[in-house]
Amino acid sequence: MSRPLNPWKMSGYKPGQNVICRVTNSEPGGYAVIIPKDNLPGFLPTTASLRPNEEILAQFVCVHNSRILLSARFSNTSVAIKSSSHQAVNWEDHLDDMNQQQPGEGGVAQEPADMQMDGQMPQQAPTQMPAPAPQDNGTRPLTTHVQTPFPISEAEQAFDVWAHAAPRTFHLKRATDLVLPPMQPESENKFKIADYDLEWLITDLEGGMRTGCVKASCESRKSRSAMLLYKGRAVGCIYGRKSMPEANLPTEQSLQHMLADLEVSDTLVKMYDLPDSVTLAMSALFLGYPVQRNDDFDSLTYLNYIASWFESKQQTACLAISLVKIAATCLAFVFRGQFVGAFYVEDQKFTTELSFVHDLLKNDPGAKIEASILPPEMTSSAVRFGFSLSMARQRAKTNQPG
Repeated sequence: MSRPLNPWKMSGYKPGQNVICRVTNSEPGGYAVIIPKDNLPGFLPTTASLRPNEEILAQFVCVHNSRILLSARFSNTSVAIKSSSHQAVNWEDHLDDMNQQQPGEGGVAQEPADMQMDGQMPQQAPTQMPAPAPQDNGTRPLTTHVQTPFPISEAEQAFDVWAHAAPRTFHLKRATDLVLPPMQPESENKFKIADYDLEWLITDLEGGMRTGCVKASCESRKSRSAMLLYKGRAVGCIYGRKSMPEANLPTEQSLQHMLADLEVSDTLVKMYDLPDSVTLAMSALFLGYPVQRNDDFDSLTYLNYIASWFESKQQTACLAISLVKIAATCLAFVFRGQFVGAFYVEDQKFTTELSFVHDLLKNDPGAKIEASILPPEMTSSAVRFGFSLSMARQRAKTNQPG
């Protein structure tokens, strides 16, 4: 039986704090680790290939169910800092200096590189070096290039650290079609933003703690966008504009562009509700971590294997299925270990029948399956999950030239 965590030791960690962890064993999507300083167990999501006993420089996110969630401090090509056969730097001697490092001294988060919409399935962008969190001074940490003075809770800081560690981008034409249409047509509301205003819309979404989707199309800017919402906060966003075909952006930047379009009078808006289970499962595409594969299973065998693991660990996840034979896409949603539905993008069809997915894979054994997992910590009290629309709007205004 594992020893209970010492709450006094746990209280000394803050979101964004640099810590050293040691790899113990691999898990789907990353590695179980130990923080040697206090002998605390944790999990480090990463696509890097690591070996037992390697030591990694990471950032503390939060703790939930007696395990610490971490994010990789450096890119996936350089996460290991010490192994049994190599030690270049004694990082423990430098942790205090690194945690006090100010923005602009080598730790500023960089804008993600532009990626082309090339018709491929969603992929993970190269992991960025996130900005070190400031000391606990009650202000919002640096995330992109703007230091905002809004008070922020530790739960919001934890989300910031997580969300900016590995931004996800999409590589699809008409990527907004990935977000499923209303499952209850009566919940859909269509209007032109000129008949209301963005302030009203944000108040309605945040104040009403809405879970669902907002889609927008702006004729004057030739743009389309879609925002996924959970309890009034954005947990995914896709944005595309004809004049910037290569600017395929992660959620936060997409959200700022979408909010700017929602200030334009000719923007058409469609909003509707979605179930919590489906919304959280789909949010894994945007804010989860990918599971790397090193197997040679056919598509159906892999689906059964990973679904069994999800069930045993009660994980929430999204499976992006690329069907090779018919060049189609299907998203399968898993909530707390249980299959809750699948969305066939080409036909805009949603089904709760798992047999539908099985039939697709039986007819296409070479289909590509990419799994993304939403850590359970993201929906615990330790994290305020999702981006604040009000704060994103303020950041968008601050980032505007002039």
